[in-house]
Amino acid sequence: MPKTYELIFGSGNSANFSGLSPTFTIFNAGATLPVTPPSITELPAGSGMYAFVYGPTLPIFFKADGGSSLADSDRFRYGSLDPIQSTDEKIGTLTDSIGSTLTDPSTLMGFAMRNQEFDQGNAVYNKSTNVWSVYGRGSSTLLFTKTLTNTAASSSKS
Repeated sequence: MPKTYELIFGSGNSANFSGLSPTFTIFNAGATLPVTPPSITELPAGSGMYAFVYGPTLPIFFKADGGSSLADSDRFRYGSLDPIQSTDEKIGTLTDSIGSTLTDPSTLMGFAMRNQEFDQGNAVYNKSTNVWSVYGRGSSTLLFTKTLTNTAASSSKS
């Protein structure tokens, strides 16, 4: 999921550093693999605050250059983007509702919902077919089945 990241060049009043055309001189995944960097724009115009939008799927390390008109102490900004931060932000979606089958299983709320369904669901073992079936809580919704085998030495599932 893309996110907006901010960069400010210089120190003090950021408006003193408006009108720059910053670029990434380094934008690497894992510190070595170059990745196509996003563009950097001033938002809002004349503010001296710059932003870029990116959805990291790998750890990204970057160096942004504000331009040769700046002193070295004001010119460069370094940082990293962590895909885990993007994952941590996805708590749920607009359709997520605990107790509803519409809950997205890829979100934290969806994961909690699926665990609750499993923990409170019904399980049936059929001795003649060796099939273990697990149903959702309070319903006939089949969550999964497993075929169990049993020998004198061990038990296993497939």
